[in-house]
Amino acid sequence: MVEILQNKNSATRFQILVEVAASGPAIQQKRIAASLEITPQAVSEYVRRLVTEEMIISTGRSSYRVSAKGVNWMLKMLRELQGYVSLVQQAVTN
Repeated sequence: MVEILQNKNSATRFQILVEVAASGPAIQQKRIAASLEITPQAVSEYVRRLVTEEMIISTGRSSYRVSAKGVNWMLKMLRELQGYVSLVQQAVTN
């Protein structure tokens, strides 16, 4: 099964990485929280962990970018999702 569909923590991590990648370095955690409908405190904790795990690089106050490690993890999750989408498409069209 797909990790980000089975694990809410992984899904939220993925969504935060997408928000950082899509919005550029000056994204505020408050904006991420509003977009994902979670608390700013939760975003702060996720970002702290993602920085510790070297998935996000902090380039200053409220300035982030997704690291190569983070991009590779996102791409892995996307491949898993694409495989699952193909499986579902086959299941519902046969």
